[in-house]
Amino acid sequence: MSDKRQRQLARMKAIALGALLLSVALLVAAHLNGREGIWAWLGAFAEAATIGALADWFAVVALFRHPLGLPIPHTAIIPRKKARLADALGDFLVNNFLSREQLLARLDAWNPALQLGRFMDTPTRVEALARQMQTWLADSLQALDSPALEQELASLIRQQLQAWDSAKTAARLVRVLSAGGHHQQVLNAALREVSRWLDKPEVRAFISEKLVEMARREYPKLIRLADAFNYTEELGVKLAEKLAVALMDEMQAVLDSPEHPLRQRYAEQTTQLLQRLENDADFRARVDAWKTQWLYSPALGDYSQQLWQRLRQWLHRDLADENSRSMSYLRQQAARLGARLRQDALWQATVNAQIRIAAEHLAEQVREVAPTYIRQTVNAWDSEKMSREIELSVGRDLQYIRLNGTLIGGLAGLLLHGVLRLL
Repeated sequence: MSDKRQRQLARMKAIALGALLLSVALLVAAHLNGREGIWAWLGAFAEAATIGALADWFAVVALFRHPLGLPIPHTAIIPRKKARLADALGDFLVNNFLSREQLLARLDAWNPALQLGRFMDTPTRVEALARQMQTWLADSLQALDSPALEQELASLIRQQLQAWDSAKTAARLVRVLSAGGHHQQVLNAALREVSRWLDKPEVRAFISEKLVEMARREYPKLIRLADAFNYTEELGVKLAEKLAVALMDEMQAVLDSPEHPLRQRYAEQTTQLLQRLENDADFRARVDAWKTQWLYSPALGDYSQQLWQRLRQWLHRDLADENSRSMSYLRQQAARLGARLRQDALWQATVNAQIRIAAEHLAEQVREVAPTYIRQTVNAWDSEKMSREIELSVGRDLQYIRLNGTLIGGLAGLLLHGVLRLL
């Protein structure tokens, strides 16, 4: 692209120079012919065209360098005014592109949620996005295969968790659950789950086995008597069944009775727990100590490391597979999200609101750092290289100014010659 622009600029410079030389040649020819008759008109045109061409050549060249290498004042404007240009560029960008009002207005008019939904409506786009993310995730995961990095990440996570006020979070959770009676719903769900668990044959067999083991340990004589009649196992099964049925009946009674004593004790203990989490400094310290003990537990460290290794190995295999399961899930979710964003006005409004909030904060932050960043970047550029790049970008159009100056100057010369002849 740079070579193409270079060739185009060189071509236009040659054309503009050719027009200047043609004007000079025409002026010489008119002078040699005494500037009489038609030559007077041609001489007037050529003289004014030459002056216009030279003036515009000087103006164009003075933007980028000293004409003919002479240190003429107020030339080589762009290299000399680089710092001022950097300031102006930073102010222009901030005021015209990062203005909070303009940015948010354009964002509201664009409806980014709908645009995102339309983007995800095209399977080829979603597929390309999924492939790019698959490659990016595979490369990122490869970069994480470093024991030192793993230790650093684990240490960072542990530090963040250590700074986390677990008692305060637990208090908020308990308050949210108890405010709407959700803690009773949690109790109901737990009772139903335990009831289903007790109703399983394998669970009752396990209870029977443990009852027999306990009885052999606590009541050996009674069990020896039961063994003599081959009644021990049957006794264990019956006890386990009766115990399970009794527990299930009691849990059903709790589920059926909103005023059951167990519920009342549960509600009272929940209230007490909330009060201790919010007001008891000693209890909050104990919760924090439990958290610290849990964080630095060797068993937790070993389990976390093994879990991360298994997860990483699975991700390596999955992301290397052309039919990646994780990417297939991503495609499905992207399609569902795209449909929601296209069809559901509430989803559009919610996503747009979040994007608007993010853009508002981001715009303010960028407005603070953009001028300094632009100023430092522009000032770090090499002046000659910067001038050359700008000339490659706009120099072709500036050569048209030289051509126009040649033509307009010549026409102005003809007009002035005509006016003088009339006078």
